[in-house]
Amino acid sequence: MKKIFFALLVIFTTLFFVSCQKSTDSPSSPSDIKGTWTFVSMSATTNTTAEATQSGETDKSVTTSSYTTENNTGTMTIDASTMTSNNISYTVNTTAKAYMYQNNVLIDSLEVPFNFTAPPSSGSVNYRFVTSDSIYSDQGSLFMNGVTQNTIPSGARIKLENDILYLTQTVHQVMEQNNSGIAVKTDESGVVVIKLKRQ
Repeated sequence: MKKIFFALLVIFTTLFFVSCQKSTDSPSSPSDIKGTWTFVSMSATTNTTAEATQSGETDKSVTTSSYTTENNTGTMTIDASTMTSNNISYTVNTTAKAYMYQNNVLIDSLEVPFNFTAPPSSGSVNYRFVTSDSIYSDQGSLFMNGVTQNTIPSGARIKLENDILYLTQTVHQVMEQNNSGIAVKTDESGVVVIKLKRQ
């Protein structure tokens, strides 16, 4: 029972975690990304390792997922310093894979279907260019704000191909949580690519 609880904890932590990989094509100037963009999709690859030691035994779970959102709706308007989303929504239909270890020995693995609908949301964040192909926001990403995780400052690489804008975010976060009296260390990483099409 403890193993199932631990595995489910890690799986749900992973699936709600979404997230900058270097891109070679950058806009020729910051003004190239200004305008109104239709939200086309978001692709994510996540990896979470959670580890807890209790009564001399170390339980570890490694959970991975990879998906591209479906039923995407909404728009993003970008000006010189603000990104404003309007009714951004999507669904996720994927399977997470989890591997459970006890004292570094694989003891079980499982696949869990994950279906999620992000309700329509709107908001805005201020951003600034760090380099010609990199932006940063102290307020975090509109695609993570309140939907998948707490808002944290984040950056993104930008890539412009004709009328398609790609925002690529890489996130790495290590946390320690107390779950039912057990200290759980979680190491989360992920790469998220947001695809927008100029209107």
